[in-house]
Amino acid sequence: MVRGSAETAGELLELEATYEPGSVEPLEHFHPTQDEHFEVLEGSMEARVGDESTTLGTGDELDIPAGTVHAMWNGGTDPARVLWQTRPALRTEEFLWRVARLAQEGKLTSRGARDPLVGAAVMREYRAEFRPTSPPAPVQAVAFPVLAGVARVLGRRS
Repeated sequence: MVRGSAETAGELLELEATYEPGSVEPLEHFHPTQDEHFEVLEGSMEARVGDESTTLGTGDELDIPAGTVHAMWNGGTDPARVLWQTRPALRTEEFLWRVARLAQEGKLTSRGARDPLVGAAVMREYRAEFRPTSPPAPVQAVAFPVLAGVARVLGRRS
């Protein structure tokens, strides 16, 4: 981490991330009230922003406004280093730690949570920071709170 939300009074989360070669395309998603800025420091990254796809090389930058559907991954053969900024930080740092822990525990795949109840609980808890495009928003609005409640009752915590 370069600068966390505590260091910037919640204004910014700034990370330097390494993406391994051949990483899997992540879920398309958007951030309802957060802007993102990416700068490729080394290597290359694939990006899909809305309906447009592009390859970013070393030195390229990409701004993604709040509410814009996107996905980024390293489809190349070399590692990629990226400077990644999220404004405002909100609870993104906490969300990323939660997702990393779920992945380490084998509860998360490249396409989402193995247990839909856990996945719904995480998506419900961090809906201000991260929203997948699938299932559709009306389905998420109804199903995620219900499934998160079932997860809580059954003790399936994220």
